[in-house]
Amino acid sequence: MSRPWDEWIPGVLNESQVQRLRGQGYIRLADDVEIDGSAFDLSVSGRALEMKKGSVKPSAAAADYGGMVQREGLALPFRPFRGLFHLRKKHTYVFQLRESIDKRLADAGFHGQATTKSSIGRLDVLTRLIVNGMDSYEGFTDAGLQRGDGQMYLEVTPITFPIVLRVGTCLSQLRLFYGDPHDVEMRGGQLFRAAFPGCEKSEGSLSVDLGNAQVGGICASAFCASERAPELRIDKGERSLDPHRFWKLKRSEMGRLTIGKDRFYILRSKEKIALPDGVAVYCRASDETIGEMRIHYAGFVHPLFGRERTDGSTGTPLIFEVRGHQVNVTLTDGERMASLIFYRMSEHCKGQVSSRSRRGGGAPVKGAQNYQDQGLQLSKFFKPWPARLKEFGDGNVRPA
Repeated sequence: MSRPWDEWIPGVLNESQVQRLRGQGYIRLADDVEIDGSAFDLSVSGRALEMKKGSVKPSAAAADYGGMVQREGLALPFRPFRGLFHLRKKHTYVFQLRESIDKRLADAGFHGQATTKSSIGRLDVLTRLIVNGMDSYEGFTDAGLQRGDGQMYLEVTPITFPIVLRVGTCLSQLRLFYGDPHDVEMRGGQLFRAAFPGCEKSEGSLSVDLGNAQVGGICASAFCASERAPELRIDKGERSLDPHRFWKLKRSEMGRLTIGKDRFYILRSKEKIALPDGVAVYCRASDETIGEMRIHYAGFVHPLFGRERTDGSTGTPLIFEVRGHQVNVTLTDGERMASLIFYRMSEHCKGQVSSRSRRGGGAPVKGAQNYQDQGLQLSKFFKPWPARLKEFGDGNVRPA
């Protein structure tokens, strides 16, 4: 039998390539996970651990991460209650994933890169992929995959909200590369002109847009998480949660917005992205460890993002997740927040618009267009912001 990759060029795998690997047993995916234009979802199994002393970095010497942390007394089994996992905020958990990678892909030089799904990152939930054989988070190299057995785990830490989820919930995504990711990076003025329509850019940076947008009939530039929000039930599915129970709207003043200490915010980029079908993007925060705040971007930017809007326009902003640390800090409109890394696709994604809205070739996925049309937008788990609002003098906006 010929190997699927014998005629592929190095680059990010698209949906059809992932399906070919899946069909020949090189990757094992749960039947109900979604394969998008340049990545596939990772879903939690019923096997979970609660970390007694916080997160534990993966080790290349550990053949089985889950077994290692239990043997060394660093974790205890964490069992669901009536089919649901109740995760406390600021506690760390590790879930064995339902998906795995066959180590035969190591011989062919495959690599993997993971990130939190956008819908999860916007809830201030931190996830990090652990692959047996790797000594770092969020992916694998061919050498690391060769050392392990292809089993994967996901470290999960809710920060702002206590979270409820069920077996099969997808919290992260994995992007596969044929070859080393560094070898397929793209750059140049011509690329930036194609990716940022109507915007002359000489590099792939993103800045924050603090202009006040219309949200529920009120002008605001950010969402700020409520300090005493209830348990967040993502097990209920998309568009099931009342947003005003969890969020407040914030508006900027004279192009500035104060990020309060220990508060979590949703902001948007000033630049609008419209990716060609042969390009995939990873968004890296300018400095995720900056002392005053943590800037994060969750989710991959897939080929054709920003080119499939239902309103016929081109270009879509990206969303930043920002958390204040020990002191207040003031952001300024246009301040640099992140850099984009552009990757060449191994095969283009033309003709995959319809397949990206399906799981396993079955029924259309509800909300597949969630973020193509986004402006300043919350996670897909929330209903649209209520239209009847009242403005208060403290800079907050709440339902009337």
